[in-house]
Amino acid sequence: MKTLIILVAIVVLALILKACTQTDKLAKDSTRPSDDKKPTSMKENDKLIVINNVNQEDAKKALTAFCNIYNKDSFVALPRLVTLSSDSFAVIFPYDTDFATFCFAVNFLKYPIDIKWQSQVTAWVTTKEGDDWITDKSKNKKVMLFLADDDKEYDNVFMTTQDNIGYKLGFAAGEEKQLLQTPKKPYSAPPIQAKSLDGLPFVDIK
Repeated sequence: MKTLIILVAIVVLALILKACTQTDKLAKDSTRPSDDKKPTSMKENDKLIVINNVNQEDAKKALTAFCNIYNKDSFVALPRLVTLSSDSFAVIFPYDTDFATFCFAVNFLKYPIDIKWQSQVTAWVTTKEGDDWITDKSKNKKVMLFLADDDKEYDNVFMTTQDNIGYKLGFAAGEEKQLLQTPKKPYSAPPIQAKSLDGLPFVDIK
């Protein structure tokens, strides 16, 4: 029995290492569709990520790696990096993106590939019916997304609704929307609004 447990552990570890290696390769592959496939009409939305305690070059590198993973076949996400200060940035999505991809971006900016940083990442959005992982208790509400300080799994985000209902949104099958007895953090309103960033310096990432 002990031998079987060890063998299972080795197989699981090998699968994890393989997945990490594949993700690392994807993040470095800058293949994109042709530019004529890019959306041309902006879509109003309130998706906002605020990243603190980082520098611009690392933030650009992280977002580029994220786009390398998700924009290979189509332009799923076209983030805009807006400078708030020398170590604080906002990420918005002028052409919008789906809720799941937005959650993946929040997680990736906390745990980017090949970047060592202690970033503080918090995001806000208004959910809608039909969004992945959104339930009747969380639809059509302003929500805050973040990574927990005690998180050891690295493949999820936590969500708190405006009325302080908490969820853990896991990326593994079967763990997508776990209702918490109490939220990991109480909801707080965003320090800025996505539509208030006009006029600030920005870089578009594709």
